[in-house]
Amino acid sequence: MRQPVAALALVLTATFGSFAPATVAPAQAAETATKVVIIVGATHGVTSTYRTNADSAYTEARKYTSNVVKVYSPAATWSQVKAAAQGASILLYFGHGNGWPSPYTFDPNYTTKDGFGLNYDLNGDGSLSDYENKYYGEPSVASLALAPNAVVLLSHLCYASGNSEPGGAAPTVSVARQRVDNYAAGFLKSPAQAVIADGHGGPEGYIRSLFTTHQSIVNLWRTQANFHDHVSSFDSVRTPGATAYMDPDTTTGGYYRSLVAQPGLTTDEVVGSSSTNGDPVALTVPGRAAVATDGASLYGDASLTPEAGAAATVDAGTRLRLLARSTTADGRTAVQVEGLDDDSLAGWMAATDLAARDSSAPSIWGVDDGIGRVSPNGDGRYDTVKLSARFSESVAWRVRITAADGTVVKEVKGSGEDVATTWSALDGSAPRPDGSYAWSIRAFDGWGNGPTTRSGTFVVDTSAPALTAVSPSADALQWFSPNGDQARDTATWTGSVSQGGSILVRVVNSAGDVVRSTSVAARAGSVSVDWDGRNDAGKVVAEGTYGVRLTPRDATGNSGKAVTRSVVVATNLGYVDASRTLFYPQDADRLARTTTLSFRLARQATVTWTIVDADGRTVVTLLDASVTPAGTVSQVFDGRRADGTFLPAGTYRSVVTLAGNGAPTIRQYRTFRMMAFALTLSDNTPRRGQSITVSATSAESLSTRPRVYVSQPGRTTWSVAMAKVASGKYRASLVLKTGATGTVRFRVAAADVDGRRQSASRYVPLH
Repeated sequence: MRQPVAALALVLTATFGSFAPATVAPAQAAETATKVVIIVGATHGVTSTYRTNADSAYTEARKYTSNVVKVYSPAATWSQVKAAAQGASILLYFGHGNGWPSPYTFDPNYTTKDGFGLNYDLNGDGSLSDYENKYYGEPSVASLALAPNAVVLLSHLCYASGNSEPGGAAPTVSVARQRVDNYAAGFLKSPAQAVIADGHGGPEGYIRSLFTTHQSIVNLWRTQANFHDHVSSFDSVRTPGATAYMDPDTTTGGYYRSLVAQPGLTTDEVVGSSSTNGDPVALTVPGRAAVATDGASLYGDASLTPEAGAAATVDAGTRLRLLARSTTADGRTAVQVEGLDDDSLAGWMAATDLAARDSSAPSIWGVDDGIGRVSPNGDGRYDTVKLSARFSESVAWRVRITAADGTVVKEVKGSGEDVATTWSALDGSAPRPDGSYAWSIRAFDGWGNGPTTRSGTFVVDTSAPALTAVSPSADALQWFSPNGDQARDTATWTGSVSQGGSILVRVVNSAGDVVRSTSVAARAGSVSVDWDGRNDAGKVVAEGTYGVRLTPRDATGNSGKAVTRSVVVATNLGYVDASRTLFYPQDADRLARTTTLSFRLARQATVTWTIVDADGRTVVTLLDASVTPAGTVSQVFDGRRADGTFLPAGTYRSVVTLAGNGAPTIRQYRTFRMMAFALTLSDNTPRRGQSITVSATSAESLSTRPRVYVSQPGRTTWSVAMAKVASGKYRASLVLKTGATGTVRFRVAAADVDGRRQSASRYVPLH
């Protein structure tokens, strides 16, 4: 039960003054069992950024629970994710979103819709990467064994909050609502009770609020930093009883925040917090009690007889500490006691004269030390750091901060159900030296239960980070084409940063106006920054030359020297494509004879269009400095040179180049192969005696199962049959023979549906 302020003052004096109970050993607060699982799916070029973002969420979650599990690409397979998710109270996913309605084929069972995009070996080479994913939709996520009352956080997904893919048409309100409702449905069939999707905001605020506030999930969603106050709601169609909420960027669009939740769900129900200030039903020994009978007897020993010592009497309500329990000769329970507020009071009492009182040590909840770093240099960024926490009941608390040599640099005491204190990291008016400083929180409740402690570290950091080795270099002529064709749609800069934090990105047009302002999270070491050619309003900028200023800023807001690069936005040329990227014209049969090569111009241009071989030599010229009008240009290519002879089997590129008034040269290409089979190996530098997987994609439909023939130095050629793994795709795993080193040949052969034999070979060094 809660004690009055006077009682807390007594405890404060006893615990933080000259006396501390010898019978109570300090203990670190037990961590909550709340499980948080963070998933990063295979998301192609942005996977590394999502891993960085996920690490920030991990750091936030670890402030409140030790049970935080990371499942990151390329190891984020369905089996790994499903196993890790078991018992999770908070499930956070970064990755591709594949929702419905969308421009893609409708799947009435949502088998690949409204779930995760996870790692999968699509090309059969035996390895996983950020660039190969498979969608696990509603039936899969519905099978997740999450904790009761779990919350699912979907971060930066397409479709989940109602939004479209980048460059896609903005959805109507009706379509956005369907997407939100559908994406939540599978998760809400699991034990999850709420699904929050946020296309732009980071998840740290949601995690912090789940652990540090006592409120409904709806209010939590409404109180995030990126709340726009444009809320509309509707009854879920897919999940009976649930309500869906949307908070678009404007009153007419920008669907990047949503919530679908069962009614009444609270943060306490999600993370399992409970108060510790209740009185137990029976006496707890060791524990606490109050005298229930006025004038109750206090004896000298456990026999509870006057002969054991002169009996004294104790007033009703006297607060006692219970130390031990015994049984008298006549079967009564005797309890050894000492005064909680009067240490001269000690002896044995009958259990029947005692009333059980709060005997549980307080819990410390929601410890928030901000970013754990402070930079007391007066620049207005993280000049101070705040430490706050909540307690499971009213307590007497102490906060202490110490330097590495043990010197106490700050100490503050108080009482209540929460604590918040700010540290300036100053010694007088001067910043304290850079380095680590330990903080601790120590608490006793009104019945002297405790101490409960939590501890951590603050880092004082006043040094600025450095961004070096930025590529492309300052004299490089970089261009990209953000027209949505998935080819050179983004510009990328790489470098190395000396401290973790962020890279501030400012894009300036030729008039000096800032058109894009954002930041990218960065860890110390290698860093990559992308720009998709869009301004702050989400629109693709006009063609032209832009300056990109990259400024490193560490976690405490110290800014380093900016690095500036130029980039050209050129959107005229795009959609360079081939209808077939694998065909086989050289056998001159009716199968897989041609491919249609094409490109698109936004406006008239002078175009050179060639086909080059794997060595970059021009083998066919389709257009030679030809003035070409806007629109789609296409040509059927049958694999022949201008003289009518076939090009040899191999890999080629359709290359389109625009003439301009100067650098850079605008050139895009599409790769295609002219051969019977496209072959890939699980290891391009195999060893003798090792296992290797050979994968083959057939250009033509086959009438026989392919075999792979292996020719090793000094060995007779041997073969194994390949297994069909998908339409036109085959695979075989084999063990290379021992013997000599040199070159090994893998030849795949089969007959097409017309009975014509065909083959393709791959040569690699054998070690």
